[in-house]
Amino acid sequence: MLRWRKGSAEGVTDAAPASGVSLDREANERLEQWSRAVRRVRISRSLLGLAWTAGPVTGLGLTGGYWVAYGHPPHTQLLIYFTTFTILSGLIGLLAKIVYDSTWGPAQERAQADVSSTIDHLGDLVLASRDLHVASLSGQARRSEAARQLLRRVDLSPAGIGLACQDLTGDRQLGELLARIESYRRSGLYSRIRDLNAQNEELFETAYQQIRPEAPMAADALRDRFHGEVPQLRAGIPRNEAFIERVLAGFEEDNPLLITMGDVEDMLGLAFELINGREIPILTFTYRGRWQLARALETLETARSRYRLAQAASDNRIRALAAWLIEVDALPYELVPEELPAHKLLERVMAAMDDLQMRIDRLQALEQRRALDRASRQRLARTADALGTALSLYRSARETLVALGNAHAELLKATERWNSLAEAAPGDPQRLRTHRGGRGLRITERTIALDEDAKQAVCQQIMRHLRDEGLEWLRPDAQLRRAREQLRELTPQRARHLAVETALALEPHIQLSRPEVQRGLGASNASYLGGLEPGMSAREKRDLGEAMAASVEEDLSRSAEQLALALVRHYHVELTEEARQFLVETYGARERVLATISRGYQLSEHASQVSLLSRRPTPVPLPRRDWYRSLVRARRTLRH
Repeated sequence: MLRWRKGSAEGVTDAAPASGVSLDREANERLEQWSRAVRRVRISRSLLGLAWTAGPVTGLGLTGGYWVAYGHPPHTQLLIYFTTFTILSGLIGLLAKIVYDSTWGPAQERAQADVSSTIDHLGDLVLASRDLHVASLSGQARRSEAARQLLRRVDLSPAGIGLACQDLTGDRQLGELLARIESYRRSGLYSRIRDLNAQNEELFETAYQQIRPEAPMAADALRDRFHGEVPQLRAGIPRNEAFIERVLAGFEEDNPLLITMGDVEDMLGLAFELINGREIPILTFTYRGRWQLARALETLETARSRYRLAQAASDNRIRALAAWLIEVDALPYELVPEELPAHKLLERVMAAMDDLQMRIDRLQALEQRRALDRASRQRLARTADALGTALSLYRSARETLVALGNAHAELLKATERWNSLAEAAPGDPQRLRTHRGGRGLRITERTIALDEDAKQAVCQQIMRHLRDEGLEWLRPDAQLRRAREQLRELTPQRARHLAVETALALEPHIQLSRPEVQRGLGASNASYLGGLEPGMSAREKRDLGEAMAASVEEDLSRSAEQLALALVRHYHVELTEEARQFLVETYGARERVLATISRGYQLSEHASQVSLLSRRPTPVPLPRRDWYRSLVRARRTLRH
């Protein structure tokens, strides 16, 4: 009988009954586990330590203690009892360690291996998603984005800065100038930098004004380099606004195209930070006192957070639509710079969709003249698919306006409830408490972090997804040629699914779906990961991640100012001198900002209710009928 057992009893198959060969892999693996467990505990050393403890140590300790307590040596039976007790206890402990290492030990080893592998792969995936973002652009836009990525590096060489400047401006002379400035900066010669700034101010300003409309973030980074300033490791890197909301919306609405490549990089970077020990503090506030007010405060804070997310959702959908149109070459990147207002962005997005519709109509006209060849039909199919996906994203942006209206109604209802209870308890909820004891509103701190068990659970879920998707190895390795041959390339679609899986892995441990968590993470800066390079080992990536996580200074000043504004504007809380001083000294809030906020209290002191529609959402018109008509005609043509 040929018996092959792999992993479990379900894997047993019988074949060739005349054969007397038996291959039992499961038994061999089990024996190897016991063998490794015995080797790890080092039996000889453990027995030697046990003999030393049970013999001289127990005898001397018992004799000395007994003599001091009773004035004579212990009886032989007592000495035998303690010696036997020590030997049996040691043997039982040794056996328990062997059993643990042979049963639960391998699972713990696999969990630790998954943590190391996840750090290794996330580092590569961050670089891959960054490259996908650059690859989605074309022409000058691609060069500008690549230059911005270079300028974010703290350790960029003078030659690298010159290359980035030349890609941005096309001016080799200016690139050589910035390379000289970087060389002086590295030597601490800031006086020479000021000389070069004064001599070349006009040259740089001309180039700066030229690239600023198309690439404002890259232009600002270039200006910093011109003045000899580099990104600070302690300051970290700003995150994309509302990136968590877009990733979760992509999952909830089953529409991954809501997620941009920048969102993918931020989500993978967040997981990389947390797995490497990053602890991110966030601020919120609670009420201590009457339970009705406490419940009303919780309801109002939840409604306010949901409303803020709903406000951002519509603009996020429009930006996701713009990112998709750029990805399919339907919208030039130069027309939608990072700082473009949402209403202007919507105008250019609709113009790009009009252009897609006109392309379809032109190809349809060729079809009517029987002049549509195979290449033209393929172009028609691609254009129709692009317009169909764009229409889906457009409808999603419009639907968020309905959700925003519902969130606003819920917020007004919660506000009325809070105001009525607050007016019935004057002096209780209208003041921010900075000392312990008593009733009132208090600012509380919460830290977002992963403990060891959470890290292992997150890493196991991420690695399971990477194995299922064939993304377990992204970088070439001489020892993994076979795996490299079977490796499938990371695509934008799979990168978006990976971002969703990463968010789902983090959700049970840090509650990403909670509005206050999203707000707190959005207000914090990400660790600097510009030091990641292709080909780094897992140990190097882990060292880099831990060092960067430890080096980021947690700046809560902006969060404190936002909380102060919310307390005054929405909760009618008096921001006293004591409270302002507390926010300045504890969280580094700016005094002039708090003073301005405090003056606003006088205007809202007697208001019974407020409409928190302080920023009107971007109106999204109904989809144009011509888009639908062209799309239907194109699909009808392609079916024939």
